[in-house]
Amino acid sequence: MAKKSKGLLSFVLGAAAGAAAVFFSKEENRKKVATGAKKAATKAKSSARKAKTKVKSAAKKATKRAKKSKKS
Repeated sequence: MAKKSKGLLSFVLGAAAGAAAVFFSKEENRKKVATGAKKAATKAKSSARKAKTKVKSAAKKATKRAKKSKKS
């Protein structure tokens, strides 16, 4: 049964690769994907910045709480 699943997996991967080749054969589709990738990259960078600031603020709050509890 394991041999059948490997054959099915290679079939699915081959079909996906073929569909991608057909999709990317048109110039307008390549341009759409490029613009979409740029937008996704900018969104990822901005969300990473937001997450970093949230982590920093949470760390500051935790240190303040720890100092207060240490004093009492």
